Amino acid sequence: MPPYIHHVISPVTDPKAQTAIFTVLTLIALDLIVGIVGAIATHTFSSEKMRAGLLHKFMELSAMALGAILDGALVGGFDLATQPLLIATCVYIGIMETGSVLELIKKYDPDAEGLVGWITSFVKPKEG
Repeated sequence: MPPYIHHVISPVTDPKAQTAIFTVLTLIALDLIVGIVGAIATHTFSSEKMRAGLLHKFMELSAMALGAILDGALVGGFDLATQPLLIATCVYIGIMETGSVLELIKKYDPDAEGLVGWITSFVKPKEG
């Protein structure tokens, strides 16, 4: 396996990270099951709500994947001393893509606004 791929996936091979990922996946599955059973029991099942809920879950998983990829990049050595222009450009694009993913998560999952707002508060100047 090429080292760059190893670095990107290495965060998810850590047992603590695997525990966290498994816990989140289990909670997502439980949330889906409880929601479906509750909707069926109350005769309020709606495919539109189901699609919106699945979109929210996908956005949560995207946030987890983003964290793992960025952790891998840091472990792999985003080091400006080796190829400064290439690495700086990659870091800049990486920051832009991170912001884009966070904006999409915020757009499609209103429940994530607190987390996304907290993260982006470190990089966006406050207006006013």
